[in-house]
Amino acid sequence: MDPALGDLALAEARDALASGEWGPAREVLAETRTGDSGPQWDRRSHRVRVLAEAVANSSWVERWQVLEPVNPDAALLRAQVETVRALRASVSGTPGYWETAAEARELCEHAAAMAPTDPTPWVIMLTLARAADRGVDAGQADRDEFWRRWQEMRARDAFNRDGHHEALTYLFAAWCGSHAEMYDFAYWLAGQAPPGSPLAVLPLVAHAEVYRAATVGTAPQRRPSPYAHWQRQLVSRDTDRVLRSWLGSATVPHAQADLDRNYLLHALVYAGRVDCDESRALFDAIGSHAMRVPWSYTGDPVSSFLYWREQAFSLDSPRR
Repeated sequence: MDPALGDLALAEARDALASGEWGPAREVLAETRTGDSGPQWDRRSHRVRVLAEAVANSSWVERWQVLEPVNPDAALLRAQVETVRALRASVSGTPGYWETAAEARELCEHAAAMAPTDPTPWVIMLTLARAADRGVDAGQADRDEFWRRWQEMRARDAFNRDGHHEALTYLFAAWCGSHAEMYDFAYWLAGQAPPGSPLAVLPLVAHAEVYRAATVGTAPQRRPSPYAHWQRQLVSRDTDRVLRSWLGSATVPHAQADLDRNYLLHALVYAGRVDCDESRALFDAIGSHAMRVPWSYTGDPVSSFLYWREQAFSLDSPRR
């Protein structure tokens, strides 16, 4: 359940950065901005998030930025680190987290000014909106600011995978929205996205969040059945739509494809469809990259993933 998702260069850079060596982090971030095939915004967003989560409790990134003040990658990672800190402080209720959020916003705006065509600072600002607005009766001005950031991100990368997942999370009832807003956004965007776009998975993310919200604070024996939830006709239709519109289209896998595959596979498993070619293909594609979310919503993530993988292939053994 390594969030690097098989990106070996990223994993090595993360480990080096945790020891105070930022050279590899500089390389893996610069590659996403200036590669031979052009910018890789999905990989850039993924890499900066993984690096920031790993070093948010240290000051290594601040030192890098001091030494290279005009490096847009250092500025971006610094903004992501401060946003991670603000989000953690918001969740824990740490006094003074507003000051952390305000500093994070300044750093995001600085990173955006240094790289005007990069959508990633705006993706980070969508994450930051959760820290600023959680638990607050946000006025229209606050919601307008959220949508302004979303529009800025869309102007740079219309179907940015991470940015739209961050926007959807903001609209969760557990954060700053409601189930109705979340579903409206997920269905609208999935319908707008071109064939092959990973945004087709957004309705499945919404279904998983509804189930998670229904089980919070509930004893295991009193929780609603995950099978009943994922076998509903609406969820089944959405699962089939994802199979056709995303996995059914020829497309280059994006940086977090395995996370989206986990959402789709989880939906198939709890819809009673573990014994099908699509489920087995997903287990093969995911390999060892099981993710804590959404498997943790329905039990221990490691043991449940391994159990269902065994079921998928043991049921198929006469045909292999």
